[in-house]
Formats: sequence, structure tokens, C-alpha cells
Amino acid sequence: MIYRGVEGNLGFLENIRKRLDSLSEKADKVTQWFCISVVLVMTVEVLIGVFFRYALDAPIKWGEELARLMMMWMGLLGIAIALKDGDHMGLEMFVKRLSGRPLALCNLAANCLVGVFLVILLIWGLKVAIAGRVSILPALQISWTWSLIAVPITAVIQIIHVSAQIFKEVIVIINPPAQSDQEPEHV
Repeated sequence: MIYRGVEGNLGFLENIRKRLDSLSEKADKVTQWFCISVVLVMTVEVLIGVFFRYALDAPIKWGEELARLMMMWMGLLGIAIALKDGDHMGLEMFVKRLSGRPLALCNLAANCLVGVFLVILLIWGLKVAIAGRVSILPALQISWTWSLIAVPITAVIQIIHVSAQIFKEVIVIINPPAQSDQEPEHV
């Protein structure tokens, strides 16, 4: 392989970053629409369940179980949305004093740690979801896998978001912005 210098490698990294950003944006939009849909379905399902329980005195036996299933999916997907928006917890007290390369290095380290955690979560989430296929949700009569698979799916979405952020930080470290350019976001 011929070494192309920093400029050639930067173009390659920038191309990967753009593709990851695009994938991250698309995954975020799908996640948001899915969460909106789940909220709407859950709201209608809970209202129908309340009506049947209190007005008709004939509770729907699978209503609460379905609501819990949807709430779990919504909560886990909400974590992915918050990660994409940068709304997750951070140590702003220390990081807000940094700028340029030191800030990018700090953000890179934090995102790499999050990435490692997400890969572990993905691996173990898949193992648990596969093991859950033999158990059945009693009221819905479906496999527990439908509930448990939310963990590895949200881990994949978050890995996409974190990967896009890691490439942004690497580019800032290699080619720091001029003083007038916008600084990278705090983690």
C-alpha cells in the first residue's frame, strides 16, 4: 500500500465519517418513528384496557403484558435517541474547560469506552435473547425473545451513533479546526 500522507488518509476518514453520519441519521429517524408508533399503539391499548376493565368489568388479560413489552422497547430505543442527540450523562465540569485536540481526545476516550460497553451489551444481549426463546410470555403467548431482542437491537443502533462520533473526533485530532471553526461537542 502506498502511503498517501495525512491529506489522503484524512479524505478516506472523512468519507467513512460521512457514510457513518448518514447511517446514524437514518437509524435515528427510524428509531424516532418507531418510538412514536409504539407510544400511539400503547396509548390506545391502555385506554382500551382501562375501558374493558372498569366500564365492562371484563379485563383484557394480555393488555398489561403488551404495555410492559412496548414500554421496554420504547425506553431502550429512547436511550439510543438520547445518545445520538448527546443527551446522555457526561462530566461537563471537567470537559467544558477543554477545546480543540484535548477536548477531542477526551471525547474520543469516552466514546471508545461507551463503544466497548455497547459491544459487550450486544454480545450478551444476543445470548440472553437466544436463551429466552424457550420461555413464553404467559398472557401474550409469544417468546420472551420478542422482549429481550430489544437490548441487542438498541446496542447496534447505539454502536452506529458512537462510531460516527468516534470518526468525527479522530478527524478533529488529526486535523484540528481553526480557532474560528466550531469546536466538537462535549460528551
